[in-house]
Amino acid sequence: MDDPIESERSTDIDEMDISEDNLQKPNIFNKYLPFYDSVKRQGYDSLDEIRENLSRIIQLRELRPGFSHWSSKLQRFMSHYGLYFTKIDHIKIINLYVAVLTIEDLDFSHVKTCFDMLYDLTRKTRLITRDDLVVDWRLLHKWAKVILHNHDESYSLVSVPNDIESSLFYCIRGCRPYFAESATQEILDEFRPYLCPFDSAFSDTMRIFELFLPVHLPLNLHEKGFKLWLPEFLGIWESIYSNPGWELNMVNLFSLLAWCNIGYIDWEPWLPRIFTRILKSFSLPVGKLQVSLQQYHYSMSSVTTWIVAMLGNGSSCLQHLQDLFTAIKNFYHPSNSGKFQQDLISFLSKLAQAFVDRVHLERKANPVWYFTPPDAYRLTEQDITDFVNCVKECAFIAIFTKAYLKEAAKACQYLSMLRPELIVPPLVEKLFSSIDSMSEPHRFTSIMTCLASLARQIVRQAPHFSQGQTYVLPLLMAVLPGIDSNDFKKTAVTFQFLNAILMLVTCIDCSSAIHTRNDLTEIEKEVCLSTAKFEDFVTEFLNRTFQMIDTLSTEMSDAVVVITKVNLEDHVTELALTSMMFGIVQQCSKKIFQTVREKIINFLAGSFFTPKVGKLVTGLVRAILKANPEETLKYLLPQTCERIENIMSHSETTILTDHKGDTELTWCLILFSELARARGDTLLIYKPILLSVFHRCVRIVHKDTHEAVANAAKNLLKSLSYVYPLEYRLTVENTDEPFTDFLPIRAWGQHVEFDKLNVQFHIPNEDEVDFACEFVE
Repeated sequence: MDDPIESERSTDIDEMDISEDNLQKPNIFNKYLPFYDSVKRQGYDSLDEIRENLSRIIQLRELRPGFSHWSSKLQRFMSHYGLYFTKIDHIKIINLYVAVLTIEDLDFSHVKTCFDMLYDLTRKTRLITRDDLVVDWRLLHKWAKVILHNHDESYSLVSVPNDIESSLFYCIRGCRPYFAESATQEILDEFRPYLCPFDSAFSDTMRIFELFLPVHLPLNLHEKGFKLWLPEFLGIWESIYSNPGWELNMVNLFSLLAWCNIGYIDWEPWLPRIFTRILKSFSLPVGKLQVSLQQYHYSMSSVTTWIVAMLGNGSSCLQHLQDLFTAIKNFYHPSNSGKFQQDLISFLSKLAQAFVDRVHLERKANPVWYFTPPDAYRLTEQDITDFVNCVKECAFIAIFTKAYLKEAAKACQYLSMLRPELIVPPLVEKLFSSIDSMSEPHRFTSIMTCLASLARQIVRQAPHFSQGQTYVLPLLMAVLPGIDSNDFKKTAVTFQFLNAILMLVTCIDCSSAIHTRNDLTEIEKEVCLSTAKFEDFVTEFLNRTFQMIDTLSTEMSDAVVVITKVNLEDHVTELALTSMMFGIVQQCSKKIFQTVREKIINFLAGSFFTPKVGKLVTGLVRAILKANPEETLKYLLPQTCERIENIMSHSETTILTDHKGDTELTWCLILFSELARARGDTLLIYKPILLSVFHRCVRIVHKDTHEAVANAAKNLLKSLSYVYPLEYRLTVENTDEPFTDFLPIRAWGQHVEFDKLNVQFHIPNEDEVDFACEFVE
């Protein structure tokens, strides 16, 4: 309920019969699917069918079982197609579900269905304004009273669906912006008489106020909105210091009110008291004395949203925030552990997130109707810089807290989005200083985890920060010693960092560009020269990977029992290794791909691995197979098939019925099954040898070997008959030398506009379908 307002992108799409302006929010990616015309037509037909059946159900009053069924169909439709209807239809569907809630003695399962559907239909608040829709708050309050104070359930007199309270809260949150302008006065008239701090009804009343009081009102309705109750509520909040439960409801309400009305409320007189309460809510120890923990803790989302909403236009809020961090800075140190530390680091993370959300909403090309701060109160560039400088010091300390490292890394990530030049260089410097540290090895893993979340800010050229690209190659080379088969945690963190970087860069030697282009900056020249080391990096990376695989192969050769933890570690390593190699070969130069292919093929030549270690090797094969199936199959498939045929021909006749199996044969068939993942059309020329291997091996009874054959059959049929994307490259531009038209380093970490996507799909041709049918027969 108190999460920061989610950011939304305004996206539209061309449709067949309906213009893009009339559709609410279709799924923008459906247009890139093959057979898009068919997909559109199915969407129209599905919506017509759903509307017709929902209408019939209501008219006939036959809610069971059709209402839940067709509501589920509508939910699935919106999941696949988005809000694929006009605003008129959108409002009609909302009104239908509101009308269903007016039915007397409505079954609780249908009530929950209405709540869930109303939230799904109203969650994109920007699509429907207050002029388009009005929802009666009394209807939702009636159901809130029935559900929240239902005594029959405790005696098993009624059956209430699980999570119906959560569905109710989300539904109210979605409908709240559409309460009538008189709703505030009506709510106050009905519930203000219960505002007695010594009455148990006070807590329930504050909960109702938190849920129902309208806070999304436009400027001309403020007199009928928060101005009717805010001074009174602030006075109540100031006068109570006993930390009652209803104080949380009040803080949540203040937070959302501040967020939706930035610049329209003068919080300045209240800032000292607000920050004093926030500091108190952390329950920090004083000296050697442990302060008693507060029974109720403020929601960090609400607190941080409230603080961020009060920033700007010369407010002293930032100075109060600076004073707060000065007071709590020492408690971020890893040695000061305690229950308070989770809240402190969550405070950092959510504060940075809320600030990013505000910057995003204030600078949207299409602003949201309920979020319109006056120009004077919008955050300036200096405000952003001051905020980052205020928060970064505590964030840098927090990343060394082992228990909450991910939250601290998230805080650094948000700060780097705002001012990468203030966050990236200090962290990179800390990493280089920690690599050779023998006394504090944990610093390396902590900083590496943090930098992995900053990968995009490191590799891309930003208007005020392109220096990060100069760190890419030095960082890639420096972290390679982290690949250590004896230290899984360090290896996993190293793989995580490498994977994050390699997904965002093109492994192409651009050093020749300094001689062919005259528009390069000094930093770009430095980066271009550094890319000459990509081949050295790839070679060293593969050498260390092969060394790790050899070590693991030796360690596991005699193992009989493998515990679950080891299986999990193997799985994580396999996925990370495959993803990294795929990031390299999918967007590297032809020369580097050839180097990778040759090294992997040489490593495979004459070797065989146990199934567990073999997964790491097949992950490498899978990557180069996706990037260039023609070359990979040319150098691997015939040799693998020949090797299988030789084993079958020269072995004893019992190999088919031997339950002990043959390790080399099992490995070859595992590799064979991986090669069967290649694009369908590239497998056609190898049809005879593929069928020959299947005919020879399909009757093998050894478990692992038979499983490899079954996987090969499954992969072959998928490759031949499925529709799937062919490329996952960072850019579709020509990346070959001499780089006169396109410089690859300028594409590092850059986003792609959705209307410029050029997705290529594999669509089975007639020969592939015939091959699949012949194989099955």
